[in-house]
Amino acid sequence: MSNLNTFNLYLLSLKKSFQDGLREKKFKSSNYNVSLGGIQPHRIYESSNIFLIQDLINHDPIILNSVRKFTTNVWKITNLEKDKTKKLHNFCWLPALNIKTEKELGCLIIDQWINNFSNYNEKYWTLDVVTMRLIYWISSYEIIFKNSDLIFRSKVINNIVKQTKHLFKNISLVSSGVNKIKSLAALILVGNSFEQYEEYTQFGLKNLEDELGNFVNKDGFVKSKNPEDLFWTLYFLVLIKEWLILSRKQTPAFINIYINSLGICFKFLRFSNGDLPLFNGANHINTEKFYEFLESRGYEFENMENIFCGYAKIKSKKIELFIDANNPSSMLHSRNYQAGPLSFELTSGGIKFICNSGSGKNLGEELSYLSSSTAAHSTVTINDTSSCIFQKNALIRKYFGNSLIEKHNIFKQEFKNDKEFIQCVVGHDGYEKRFKILHERQITLFKLKNHIEGIDSLKCKNLENKNLTFSVRFHIHPDIRITKTMGNDILLSSSGGEGWIFRSPQIPTKIEKNLYLGNSDNIKESSFILLEGNIENENTNIIWHLEKAK
Repeated sequence: MSNLNTFNLYLLSLKKSFQDGLREKKFKSSNYNVSLGGIQPHRIYESSNIFLIQDLINHDPIILNSVRKFTTNVWKITNLEKDKTKKLHNFCWLPALNIKTEKELGCLIIDQWINNFSNYNEKYWTLDVVTMRLIYWISSYEIIFKNSDLIFRSKVINNIVKQTKHLFKNISLVSSGVNKIKSLAALILVGNSFEQYEEYTQFGLKNLEDELGNFVNKDGFVKSKNPEDLFWTLYFLVLIKEWLILSRKQTPAFINIYINSLGICFKFLRFSNGDLPLFNGANHINTEKFYEFLESRGYEFENMENIFCGYAKIKSKKIELFIDANNPSSMLHSRNYQAGPLSFELTSGGIKFICNSGSGKNLGEELSYLSSSTAAHSTVTINDTSSCIFQKNALIRKYFGNSLIEKHNIFKQEFKNDKEFIQCVVGHDGYEKRFKILHERQITLFKLKNHIEGIDSLKCKNLENKNLTFSVRFHIHPDIRITKTMGNDILLSSSGGEGWIFRSPQIPTKIEKNLYLGNSDNIKESSFILLEGNIENENTNIIWHLEKAK
């Protein structure tokens, strides 16, 4: 069955590749660019502002310094990394300019961009870049439109109309999920902001409801199982609601319903320091500013505990731990999925100690693939293989990302919470088909002792295969100092004095080098603790401890 699915995906990928080639020729034609023309709107409304998009603003010093140093020649720079070039052209840096002293600079650079790139360009008119450029330009009302020269304003508005038409005509090409929600948000913003283009708001709202119905499950969590996707979905829904309020338009009931359900999941998954765990394709994102904004605007969400939306949460005082107890995403939502079942992340005193490696989705195809492996997570691997098997074909991966050939299934979820301890037990069968092994992980936090005990149980149906090995990895956050003691224990310490001691009573501990990919635009060196050995019994229990350093 898997071979048939792979063949079908390959044929579909070939079809998409052929269609892309034809579409590019069409986009580059003079007729297409003429078709993007539109009526100059009579009025522009300030339906957004910089304050609302604080979490979208990029303060990258390399980009800002380039803008300030090269001004009109910034578009001739050719030595920027691909990701930074994309950010330069989507104008995520524009709202970071000083409105009082750099308004003229911002207008000058926009004017030069329009002179150079007013027609479709395959690099700088991709739908994701157009989406964000529209949001940044319109949200920077005081820089671009307020008290600006009428000829310049007209020039910008005409180009916004042109880009919006391109997005509107090709919205079906935007992948479902967060990217589609962002693009629909951009259309809604344009419709709110320009007289005679209200149809975009109605179109955006109608399709937004359909998209949310396809992307959010019955628990109110995104179907990609990705905490970062959860954040951005909630963020853009709140943004849309606030734009509608500024425009004095009524918020549709479905937006409030989805904000509430997504908000409950978001509140559950936040560490107290504002971070979200690095599970299932997520990269590091701190939500503190957004959370403060929600509170200031009166958004309130119910508290959930224990196991919710596929994750288990163990929390006592300043110790917080999340465990991934999710089944894999469907093929439609697995583009950035990572095979990390039963992996966990630990913070103490607001400092992350144990983590996962993060996603390499923005750092190249090779790192994206490596970061999807089970070994990139704080969990168990058998024979150094992943619990899920991903498609490797480059063409299929281009269009479908981390589509799965084989998946695991979560078969056990148990949770206990009493006066002395909190305990979670989760099991998955990702190694059953290949190795006839079930993996169960039990994590117990003893409240009074500040002591965590972990037991990874490998239950073999038979031991016909005599060459099975296990590896248990504990990825350490790059900001944590890691030291091995004379007694084979490992000390984890933060710059602020917070510390934990890791030990295993059975297995010698090892420290190995690793890459941390949690930041979406750079790679850091890090380390992981490794326990490894042979599987020689039908029931193999691997015991490990984390104790608060005194």
